[in-house]
Amino acid sequence: MHPILFEVFGRPIASYGLLTIIGTVAAWLVVRLLAGSDRKKNEDISLVFLICICGGLIGAFVLRPLMKIPEVFINWEHFKQMPIEVFFSYIFGELVFYGGLIGGVCAMLLYCRAFKIPILPIADLFAPALAVAHSFGRIGCFLGGCCYGIPVNPSHPFAVVFPTASQGAPAGVPLLAIQLIEAASLLILAVILAVVYKKNAGSGLSLYLYGASYSVMRFILEFYRGDTVRGLYGWFSTSQYISILIFITSAVLICFKVKKHRSCKE
Repeated sequence: MHPILFEVFGRPIASYGLLTIIGTVAAWLVVRLLAGSDRKKNEDISLVFLICICGGLIGAFVLRPLMKIPEVFINWEHFKQMPIEVFFSYIFGELVFYGGLIGGVCAMLLYCRAFKIPILPIADLFAPALAVAHSFGRIGCFLGGCCYGIPVNPSHPFAVVFPTASQGAPAGVPLLAIQLIEAASLLILAVILAVVYKKNAGSGLSLYLYGASYSVMRFILEFYRGDTVRGLYGWFSTSQYISILIFITSAVLICFKVKKHRSCKE
């Protein structure tokens, strides 16, 4: 685990930030490989890709503070005694993937509607790339020590012990390497989505399959996360509630897609 990989001109380079950049570049390469050589289409895709990154960054920063507002109001007496730097660290402590996803989607919708760019074909193309980028991000989480798993037996095949320099994970405790499990699962999903896209480009099937598959994956993996600071409400975490909504939406869209396909055959 290496929160800081190396230094450039005396400035530390955080592993999470570096892996996020690498993931973004890898995602762009996937997009270009799947998009083909249509120049006009690629110009639109390039702009939408950049817009999604901007919206995703905003959403990733904003979701956690929004989810913490009720807790702050309810326990204001406790929070007002915190040093200001501790308070802001707790509220803005980490980027949230689902926040980034929501922010990126909203940015795409607004931009595409404003310039009359077809949304579904581009979103369908971006699905495999998103899974690739997210996979690299999870490797960054592992190197940094955030988004860690539950305590496990030291003999567990996926047990990992984080050092004191990790960003949040308890040091010296065998934890499930949930970040690497999710990263591997996302890469497998990316390959499947790329194959689906090549056979059904622009149909939305790759997008809907991503939503259904990742939401189930994330819902299950959340039970094995040990960082409860991310927010637990009742039985489920914030991400699990969002996963339920995404799965229902994706499943309905897949059903409509299948029904439409059968109607066209009849």
